[in-house]
Amino acid sequence: MTRKEYDLVFQAFKSYRVYMTDEQEVLSEKILDDLFYPEFDKLSTDDLVADAEEALANESEIKSLNFR
Repeated sequence: MTRKEYDLVFQAFKSYRVYMTDEQEVLSEKILDDLFYPEFDKLSTDDLVADAEEALANESEIKSLNFR
C-alpha cells in the first residue's frame, strides 16, 4: 500500500468519524494500524538509518529552537 492510498483511507475514516459509534471508532483505528504497521515492519533497520542519514545530509542548516 502506498502512502497516498493510506492517506485516502485515513481521510475517509477521519471524515466519517463524527457518525461512528465508540465501537466503530476503535475498529477504524485497528484497521488503520493493520494497514500501516505491516508496511512499516517491512523496512529494515538499515533502510531506516539510510533514510535518516540522507535526510540529515540534505539539511542545509540546523534550525535553532528558541525557548523563552
